[in-house]
Amino acid sequence: MQSGHTNLLDRAATLCRAVAATLIAGVWRKHSAREMNAWIAGRSERDQGLIIGGSLLALFVTSLAAAQFGWIGLLLFMLVLVVVVN
Repeated sequence: MQSGHTNLLDRAATLCRAVAATLIAGVWRKHSAREMNAWIAGRSERDQGLIIGGSLLALFVTSLAAAQFGWIGLLLFMLVLVVVVN
């Protein structure tokens, strides 16, 4: 049973790192998402947690700010997110 939880947490950590790398690469256009993912993976666990947590927290706070403007704000938030990721 323990290995099932470990596999799930490892998969969640990998997905969160990929999301953070994609967001950072979208804002910082000099590097690709694959390069950013490798850079984050090469950092210590503490640094990885800070980078990933900070990126996801910024995404969450930005979505809450956009939600204050209703469905138009969320639509604009999603549009900006698509532009940044692409």
